[in-house]
Amino acid sequence: MVNYKERFNKTEKNRWSGLTISLCIVVVFYMILSHIGSLRGFFNSFLAITSTVIIGAVIAYTVNPLAVFIYKRLKKVIKSSENAAWILSANISLISVLALVVALLVVTVPMLVENITTFAMGLSGYMNSLKSLVLSTELDEDVKNAIVDFIRDQSSLTAVIRQFVLGKDITASGVIQFSASLTSSAFNFLIGIILAFYFLIGKKKLVELLSEFFVLVIPSKHYDNCKNVWNRFNAIFSRFIVCEIVDSLIVGVVNALFMLGMQMPYAVFCSVVVALTNLAPTFGPFVGAFICAIILLLAQPEFVIPFLIFTLALQLIDGYVIKPRLFGSALKVPAFLVLVFLVVGGKIWGVPGVLLAIPLAAILSYIYREIAVPWLALRKKTKDEQEAREQAKIKAKAKAKEEHKTDSE
Repeated sequence: MVNYKERFNKTEKNRWSGLTISLCIVVVFYMILSHIGSLRGFFNSFLAITSTVIIGAVIAYTVNPLAVFIYKRLKKVIKSSENAAWILSANISLISVLALVVALLVVTVPMLVENITTFAMGLSGYMNSLKSLVLSTELDEDVKNAIVDFIRDQSSLTAVIRQFVLGKDITASGVIQFSASLTSSAFNFLIGIILAFYFLIGKKKLVELLSEFFVLVIPSKHYDNCKNVWNRFNAIFSRFIVCEIVDSLIVGVVNALFMLGMQMPYAVFCSVVVALTNLAPTFGPFVGAFICAIILLLAQPEFVIPFLIFTLALQLIDGYVIKPRLFGSALKVPAFLVLVFLVVGGKIWGVPGVLLAIPLAAILSYIYREIAVPWLALRKKTKDEQEAREQAKIKAKAKAKEEHKTDSE
């Protein structure tokens, strides 16, 4: 006979355990949200203290795929020492990336400074032209006056750009503060490059130490699964970072070639804006297109429509041709999940949260598809099999009881 009291007590115990865990999760989540300001301040302070180390780690992590690519080829040539092959690969990859960055800066910075200076000098004239254009339209007078008042209020923006770019009315303390901040940033970046070199050189030893630690901490039966999950996370992040940088460079260069070919003003400045905003997923390209369209509207309005048409075509090609070839199937993430991470990540971590929205969403999607769903399916299968066995036992007992009763009669 089935002990229904025992089964009821077991069910009640499991139910209250689940409710208790759920309540604890809700309380923890509420506490995190209610103290989000303090957590943000703590993370900002932590990042400020460890910024140099983080810069070095990010550079090393970004350069690592290129170093691995070179190492696989050098290992076949330098067969005597794998360590020497890796050190040479790390040097070649880091120097190559730095040389590429320096070459891009040498090519773009002078033209970028010239574009910004020209725009700042002509901004007052652009504002006046825009006011004249608004006044010449057939809009309602109240609407025209509101737009003209808004444009007139931007005179302070003109003054700020003039002071920043042309150096007018800049105080000595401001110059000293700006110079100190720039010097500190440059020094931190230089130290970060040196740390990146040491991170790359000591990568093998660091991986061994971490592996040893996790072998001791993680149970043996779960270690292989955890290792596979970590390798998948690493592949998602590294592929995303490298491919996103390459994709932004391609979009920026193509945009520059188009604007230079059409003899549009501020081609370099607009292309840099397009490349940088293209790093942000989903909304980034639209923000970049809007900023550049405003600049062209102020300078030469006849180029706005061709630029927007070209940007739309470029984004379609980028979204359906370039990115699928670069990312492959590693980052297929539902659109709603990306939007959620964009909003939440931007609110909590700002720009880094927006930039990392796609890989974080990809990781969460991977956890759901490859870990949560199989575990839930196995759990459901086990419960179904257990219930089936219990039902079979009940039927067998009922049949035996009926047969016994028949025999007695």
